Amino acid sequence: MRTSEQVYHRVRWDARFDQARFTFGVAQRGAEVKRVPMVVFDPGEVPWHRVLFVEADGEVLWDRASGVDRVEQSAAGRVRSAGLLRPPFFDAGAPHSWHPVDGWRPGSGTAAPGASLRVLTWNTLWDKYNPELVRTARRRPLLLAELQVADADVIALQEVEPELAAMLAAAPWVRERYTFDTAPTSAAVGDTGLLLLSRVPVRESGRHAFSRRKGLAAITVETAAGPVVVVSTHLTSDHSADGASRRRAELAAAAEVLSGVDGEVVVVGDFNDGGPLPASALGARDAWVEVRGPGGAPTFDPATNPLAALGSLTGRSSRLDRVLLRGSARVEAVALVGDVPTAAGLFASDHYGVRADLVPGVAEEAGGVGAQRDSTGRFSSSARTARTAVVWLPPQEVVDAVEPVRRSHDRGAGRWPAHVTLLFGFVPEADFDEAVPLLARAVRDVRPFDVRLAGVRAFGEDVVWLDPAAGGEEPWHLLHAALAAAFPGGRRDFVPHLTLGRSVDALSDARALGEFRGRVGELAVVSRRGDGPMVTRAVVPLGGGEPRWASEVDTSGPVDFGERAEEVVRWARGVGEVHVVGSRATGCALPDADLDLVAVVPGEPGPLPGLWVPPGALDVRVVNGARGPGVRAVVEPGLGVDIAVVGSGGVPVAEAVARRGETGGEVALSAVGDAEAIRAAVTGHEERFTALAREVKAWARVKGLDSAPFGGLPGVAWSVLAAVSAREADDDPLTHFFGTWAAWDWRRAVSLDGDAGPARGAMTVLTPSSPVRDCAGQVGEDFAELLTAELYRAWEFPESRRERPELHRRHRAWALARADDAGRLRGRVRALLDELAEAGAPDAHAWPRPVGGGIAVGLGRTPPDAVELARIAGRWAVGLRGGSLRWHEGGGLEV
Repeated sequence: MRTSEQVYHRVRWDARFDQARFTFGVAQRGAEVKRVPMVVFDPGEVPWHRVLFVEADGEVLWDRASGVDRVEQSAAGRVRSAGLLRPPFFDAGAPHSWHPVDGWRPGSGTAAPGASLRVLTWNTLWDKYNPELVRTARRRPLLLAELQVADADVIALQEVEPELAAMLAAAPWVRERYTFDTAPTSAAVGDTGLLLLSRVPVRESGRHAFSRRKGLAAITVETAAGPVVVVSTHLTSDHSADGASRRRAELAAAAEVLSGVDGEVVVVGDFNDGGPLPASALGARDAWVEVRGPGGAPTFDPATNPLAALGSLTGRSSRLDRVLLRGSARVEAVALVGDVPTAAGLFASDHYGVRADLVPGVAEEAGGVGAQRDSTGRFSSSARTARTAVVWLPPQEVVDAVEPVRRSHDRGAGRWPAHVTLLFGFVPEADFDEAVPLLARAVRDVRPFDVRLAGVRAFGEDVVWLDPAAGGEEPWHLLHAALAAAFPGGRRDFVPHLTLGRSVDALSDARALGEFRGRVGELAVVSRRGDGPMVTRAVVPLGGGEPRWASEVDTSGPVDFGERAEEVVRWARGVGEVHVVGSRATGCALPDADLDLVAVVPGEPGPLPGLWVPPGALDVRVVNGARGPGVRAVVEPGLGVDIAVVGSGGVPVAEAVARRGETGGEVALSAVGDAEAIRAAVTGHEERFTALAREVKAWARVKGLDSAPFGGLPGVAWSVLAAVSAREADDDPLTHFFGTWAAWDWRRAVSLDGDAGPARGAMTVLTPSSPVRDCAGQVGEDFAELLTAELYRAWEFPESRRERPELHRRHRAWALARADDAGRLRGRVRALLDELAEAGAPDAHAWPRPVGGGIAVGLGRTPPDAVELARIAGRWAVGLRGGSLRWHEGGGLEV
């Protein structure tokens, strides 16, 4: 039995658990046990021995008195849908809604999500400065009235003090309709001044601290198009020393945090910067600019607002408050709120609020999901994503020295290598094929240069860095200028730096670092996929030369299930007349290939009894597969057994294969004939065929081309093609295979004898025994084109045969398909691909390996947006229990 502290940290940091569903039972002196939701449980205030039990979803999972510890075994408390505000970057919060009896308590709201989303952000002006002049008591009722009239779905407030939070919590219209992102009495509100309210359902909330007073407050809200993350912040102002550098550090931290958030993101707040930096640093679009154009009305206007004049250092008017968008939401309208004073000349705040009406999940017609180009062919700033960057990676000597400091003081150390950023974010990985050559051209006139890394610096109090420009800044700025010219819209105030830590505590450790030297001779183009780290995808040399692509070689060795498969065959033959079919019958099975069997029973198969369930099976389902009714079982993790059960009708069981046309089960029994025909066709070439077929099937598996339900070729098709090459090749059958079938005119069908006349579809491969049928009928035009391209690549570049395909350079967006029944889900994949093709994504490709508890479908170069995918899901998932499709941006899934 683990301790209560161990249970707490397991649930806190294990992504399988949903903290919002856990409750701690805490002993109180002289009182009943107090039930404390985990999201508000503070381990620093409660001794661990006072935690008496832990429950989730009403089930006790850990109990001190009885010794129960079922946290790992129970399904209670598990994440039902993956959260978007994930640790370690967000600390989970507890949304609070009003209850007539209990008051404000954890709850997510019950309103129905709508197709549009109205967001309002407003700095409310606390009275920490000049309290006698800002007339807070008179302003706050005015502020609440303005908020009520604004009729916003999500309200993001900054500079909220406990008194204002209490007024909001007491307002009838707030109690009736809105959910807070945290308890209105939470210390986090007073510390940061950030508070979010939502009248649409709140799926989760979370906070991230830059420092005690600065950070991010976030909620994920439900809309008709899917979840939208709304993030509020208030960056350091120029009233603080070194305010500009602290804002840069806060924006860099925010960009890193938000790079781990998938899908639609809306970032709002007071950025204390009137220029393009906030949008460019976050790789986001500015809602006001999209509707009103650049410039626009100031949100902080000392010339007309006396409250702003009191707090202004310069007297300049500026648009400090923004609504920034990352994703495909369309902006319908924007407006200022609170920009008209009362008859007495009183404004509700020194800032004006910004209201934006959004339609989430709708891609812009001009560019869809892909990267945008300007008239010169350069990638525009709207193409940026926080999932990619262009960086310099220092020598290993530097990495070895700084890693201990980074691991101790930088939460991003596990996600980023030690680096100096040149461009962040860069273009989506789906555009790397175009962008990387452009990057190489941009730096071909920039000569490699030597650098000295020495001296520890800081952006404000929060970001400590090693100076890579101690030997001179000019070459760094020349390099950055060349990159910025090719990829405009990024940060203009470039400061070369190598981040060591994000706390003032890093200074003492960092000062022990010595001086290092290095050479900037090449740049790394990095990207992150899903929740993974930033990884180098390409290397670009300075001073000319071709970029080098980093390849991912599949080094995973399959588990050999040969002995276990033989055990099942012996068992099955003890039950009845059983034939081994498929690759294990032809002798070309990969070690972990499934086992396919055909069982023949007298008469009709009837209801399938437990007779055909393999002993020790972990999972068993009765299916009606391509070969007829049968049993599908898993006998080892990774080893499936498919048993097709065929009735012999009036034919003796022993003669059923030879007389299969008389049985009614001729398709299932033809699999026996297919295996026999293939073995006969390679007589005298058995070893060559076995080696070739296994190599080809391993290649097809790595490339994701080997699954018929996913639109690929089945095993019998690969065996037919391999048998032809094994028989016809003079010396190197593998080269013959790739060369022959890459150059094949697929308007002609293929059989064991070679050319078999006109094709019936995009590809036609005929089975070798009666009834002869096309086993490639599920292959569409685009998949045939993809398969041909992969065959050519394997023929021309043999070293690429074990490399994983560059799926994230191929697809601009992804869909994750899920259902309660994995078998039924696989059976619907082909229909999904047809739906996607009709919707304008004919090059969609379903990856035939499990991803994220479902099936990942690459949506090609012209993917549907989230709204269109939701429409497709509505048609496709009918009758599929638990069926769902979730849209992910490029890089949003690790595939």
